Amino acid sequence: MTAGDAMALGLAERARNLLRALDRQDRLETSREFAGWLQGAVSGNELAGVAEELLLRALRVAGDPANYRILELLSPLEGIGLAEVMKRTGLSRVAASERVNDLVQVGLASRELIDDQIRGTPLAGGLVALVGELSEAAGERLATELGTPATATGGGDERA
Repeated sequence: MTAGDAMALGLAERARNLLRALDRQDRLETSREFAGWLQGAVSGNELAGVAEELLLRALRVAGDPANYRILELLSPLEGIGLAEVMKRTGLSRVAASERVNDLVQVGLASRELIDDQIRGTPLAGGLVALVGELSEAAGERLATELGTPATATGGGDERA
């Protein structure tokens, strides 16, 4: 599975769970304002817009360097405790907890209530893989470009 496939899977899971929760809420007797909204969104092809909104929110949160360091620690299979996140990132308890909560809010992590284990989601795994792939490709390109004969002999522009 490619990084893009993993991200699409994770994004679809997040959107599906959110939309189903909203639909359940809309079906309550006390909720009349949005009754039938989900069926209208599906028939009106609004789902790509929903996915885009969720992806952009996730990217904004993941783009924070400290949050990204946490994402790199997470696995969907093995949970990690908050104390370990703190140890490996140097964040305080409050900062680590709030950052994990931010990652959970946008669907990049899950946090179990009973033993407070934190896990990555498919969306997080795909995002970390994509960033790794793009960073590696850019690094290789830079190495090629900066290793040109003009630069190696001192004939290139030395301003950095």
